[in-house]
Amino acid sequence: MKTKVSIIQEDILSQYELIHINQISTISIGLIHQSFLLSLDEEPKYVLQGLHHQLSTDEILEDYERVTSHLAEYEYGGPQLVKTNDGSRVAEGDGLRWRLSTYVPGDTFTEVSSDHRAFIGGQGLAQFHRVMNRIDYTFKSQHPGHDTIGHLTRLIEASENPSYRTSWDEISHRGMAIIEALSEALLPSQLPRQVVHGDPKISNLRFCDDQAIMIDLDTCNRHTRLVDLGDAVRSWCHRPKQPIGQRFSIDTWQALMKGYISEAHPLSPLEIEWLPKAGYLITLELASRFTRDYLEDHYFAYDKEAFPSRRAHNRYRMDTMWALAEEMKVATAKLSDFTNEILKKNT
Repeated sequence: MKTKVSIIQEDILSQYELIHINQISTISIGLIHQSFLLSLDEEPKYVLQGLHHQLSTDEILEDYERVTSHLAEYEYGGPQLVKTNDGSRVAEGDGLRWRLSTYVPGDTFTEVSSDHRAFIGGQGLAQFHRVMNRIDYTFKSQHPGHDTIGHLTRLIEASENPSYRTSWDEISHRGMAIIEALSEALLPSQLPRQVVHGDPKISNLRFCDDQAIMIDLDTCNRHTRLVDLGDAVRSWCHRPKQPIGQRFSIDTWQALMKGYISEAHPLSPLEIEWLPKAGYLITLELASRFTRDYLEDHYFAYDKEAFPSRRAHNRYRMDTMWALAEEMKVATAKLSDFTNEILKKNT
C-alpha cells in the first residue's frame, strides 16, 4: 500500500533539515521501492524512497553510503545520501525505512529508442565499473544481486512446496522449462570479479548531454561484470511492442557492446567467451524470479490497472522473459561473431 503524502510531510520529512518543499510527486518507475520526487522552489532536489524491507538492512544501507561517497570522491555525479537530523542513514515512518538522496538531473527512460542511446548507456556502465574498481571496501551485505544459483534453488524449493501445489500445476510446463534452461546456462565460477551495479536496467540510468549516470545503487556488490552486461542486454535490447520472435534487437545489442568496450578495461578471454550468453542467462534468472513470485505472491509490485492481481502480472512477466530468452538463445552465434568483430576494432 502506498504511503500517503500527508504522512511523508508530517512524519518522515520532519526528521530531516529540509525547507521549502513545494511539491511531492510519485515516481512510478520501479518494482520494489516507493519513490517520491521532492521539489524545492519548483526544482527537483531530492529523491525519497520507502525501502522494501529486504533492501533496507543496516548492512545494505552502510554499503549504499560507502558507494555514494566513493562516487562523489571521484566526481562521478551520482546520488548522495542525506542523513537525518540525528545522523541516521534513514528515517522511520509508516512501517518503513526511508532513505533520502540528492536528485540526479537528466532524463529517465523505460526503453531504448535508439542505438545511440544504447551506445551512450554502454559507455556510462563502463565508466561506472572503472570508478568502482578503485574502491577499497568489503561489502557488508550478504545478499549480492544476481545470486543465480540461489534464485534457481529457491524456485525449485517453492515448486516442491505443498502449499503452492495448485499454483504450480497452473504453470508447471513453463516453470520446468525455465528451471532446466537456467540450470544449463550458469556462468563459470572462474570469471573475474569486481564491483558491479547489480540492476542496470535502462530506467536506472540518467541521461544528460550524451552522458549516462548510474542511479539506484542499493544492489552494488562484487560479482562478474557479465551480470551487469547481461542485465543491460535484457533491459535495453528488449522491444516489448514488437511481435513475439522480433523482440530482441541485435542492433541495439551491438551498440551497447560498442559503447561499453570503448570505455571499459579489457575483457578477459573467459569474459569474451561468455559475453554473448550473458543476456540469455540474466533473462532466464528474472523469469525464474517472476515464476517463484507467482507461487509466493508477495515480492514484486504490480500494475493494478492492467492486471487483476500480482499473480496475473507475474505470469505475464514470466512468459515474456521466457520468450525473450528463447530469441537470445537463437541469436547466440551472431552475437559471438559481433563480439569478436568489435574487439578486433578496439585493439
